[in-house]
Amino acid sequence: MGQKRTRDLPARQAEKRLVKMAAEAARKDCPNPERIGCPSSDAVDAIVGRRLSFPDFDNVIDHIATCGPCLEEYNRQRRRYRLRNIGTVALACAGLLILALFWRYSPRLPHPKTPLAKEVSAPVLTAMLDYRSWTAERSGQGPRRSESPHLTRAQLDLTVRLPIGTEDGVYTVQFRSQNGQLVAEAVGSATWDGMAEALRIRTDLHNVPAGAYTVAIRSANSSFRLYPLVLE
Repeated sequence: MGQKRTRDLPARQAEKRLVKMAAEAARKDCPNPERIGCPSSDAVDAIVGRRLSFPDFDNVIDHIATCGPCLEEYNRQRRRYRLRNIGTVALACAGLLILALFWRYSPRLPHPKTPLAKEVSAPVLTAMLDYRSWTAERSGQGPRRSESPHLTRAQLDLTVRLPIGTEDGVYTVQFRSQNGQLVAEAVGSATWDGMAEALRIRTDLHNVPAGAYTVAIRSANSSFRLYPLVLE
């Protein structure tokens, strides 16, 4: 009848019931109040802590299972061992909880903000170069006028009025230094505006050093023609 009730219990409760029944049987059938031949408390503690390297580990287990006083001591130490483990786990959980609360509610120093560099784009200016009365020379020769037009160094919507006789079409415009180095280049279309052949381009000259330059202009089917320019 007792065995049937034990089988119907959950595994955890069944184990506890069997241990209790074994302890009662050991006390009744194997009394040893003088603890004759019993292992030391250290040996019982080794069994509780499952220290398998302890000498005669298996023999100590066999003795505890058949000795009422040793089984009672084993149960006492086992309870103390479990309480210590529970306490350790509880302390660890409490520590983690404290750390979590500290992290959640502790005042935080503001991170220094790195100022973002603002890109300030240069303004786009409208400008004009008037070469209508100039007689341009081909590449390799200089222009024939002594006074050069001036132009502000900036981003430019630039209209270039070309010499009389220039045709409509697509033109390449280069800005060259005195030693022939290319500093800027643009492409635009030239059309008659009622007064002159006007070539319109967008170019950026705001980082170009001030000084004397040459403007080289050509269409798709011609060579470069050179004109003077002073950037200021």
